[in-house]
Amino acid sequence: MKRSFIWLFSLWIWAPIGWCLPASAQSPLKEQTAEVSQRYLALDAERDYNKLRDLYADDATFYDPTGDVFQGAVAQGIVRGGDAVTALQRSWGLNGIDFQPELSFYVGQYAIHRGIFKAQFEGSSTWISIPFITIHHVVDGRIQSRMDFGEYIQSFGLGNEFDAATSETAKVAPAYLEAYFKEDFNQQRTFLDEKATFQDPTAQVFGPKSGIEFTDAESIVERRREVFQNISDFGMDIEQQFVANHHAVFIGKIKYQTANGTQYEQDGVIVIEVRGGKVTRHWDFVDYSAGAK
Repeated sequence: MKRSFIWLFSLWIWAPIGWCLPASAQSPLKEQTAEVSQRYLALDAERDYNKLRDLYADDATFYDPTGDVFQGAVAQGIVRGGDAVTALQRSWGLNGIDFQPELSFYVGQYAIHRGIFKAQFEGSSTWISIPFITIHHVVDGRIQSRMDFGEYIQSFGLGNEFDAATSETAKVAPAYLEAYFKEDFNQQRTFLDEKATFQDPTAQVFGPKSGIEFTDAESIVERRREVFQNISDFGMDIEQQFVANHHAVFIGKIKYQTANGTQYEQDGVIVIEVRGGKVTRHWDFVDYSAGAK
């Protein structure tokens, strides 16, 4: 979220203060992203794996960091290749899918959907309801990548073996986020693992450099020091959140003001990973296509 600002505002450091991306400039790309992503959701619900495979790019990837609770049954790290991703989906043994997003937004090449994902597995009449976020990266009319975040522990009744990690994440992630909003760089640094990563893929609408991944604590903090000179009044009205194992997910409205006094309020999702008491990864996904208030 703030990071997305980071990219947004790192761009502003290179462009005139107060510059912003005209919504009309990204409309065709946004419309294509929406069309492909919605078609993908429909095919996924139908479990039409042949058509899904056609919609994937040949080098497509799938990644669900929160799937680590399945001890390797689902969490295989990043799965690479359209054939491999489709085979993985077939292996889940889903007999039914019902996913009606409560919120969807499209920015550049990215589609973000959040809601309750309902799944029924082969051999069972029970439907499992999962708080869920799925992010699609659309390139040249095909799905280049899919990333999911789900609250699987309670949804699947996986027991209490994850309680210690969940408790640690529930303590560290909000404290780190508070330091982030307050622009307390020293405090942020104390929370970040030396090899922490940050990325806001949705900020690519401001140029390729704005969506890149930072890969160590020092570079993350130094970039923030530079970028936050041009923004103020950061905040997030959190509408929904969940903490499970090593991941905390925050969903809501991100608010900030630019150097020229323009105020923004945009839908956003922030995901923070905590391991060993430190923040190891931070993702932002923000609807930059929403204009000023």
